[in-house]
Amino acid sequence: MDLAQFTPATWIGASLALVLALGIIFVGVSYLVAPTSTGRGFGFTSAITPEVTPWQHIKGPRDIVSGLVVIAMLVFFGPAAAAVILLVEALTPIGDALMIVRNHGRLAVAVGVHASTAAVMIVAAVLLFL
Repeated sequence: MDLAQFTPATWIGASLALVLALGIIFVGVSYLVAPTSTGRGFGFTSAITPEVTPWQHIKGPRDIVSGLVVIAMLVFFGPAAAAVILLVEALTPIGDALMIVRNHGRLAVAVGVHASTAAVMIVAAVLLFL
């Protein structure tokens, strides 16, 4: 990655990508450390029972890897590769938002957390392509 070729837009996109990646890594660690309290903030209104907790543990490593992939692409393959990954990974929060709405969860969380995250991911990707 040649930093001299970064435009101002690329720097902004890379900064957004890094914030997004570190954010989802934090969420993943939170699911490993405190799955019940982290799960409550996801947007579903159903009770979190001991039967559900193992599924929350599965979410932790997946979120951590999602963030690490963005960072790895940005560092080792450059902004265009990170942009492609961000566009593909934006499907995850879109799917999360749709599942929350479909299951009568909290609309504010579906839109305010998940859909807005997808929007920022798309903006970051566009900036990385410039």
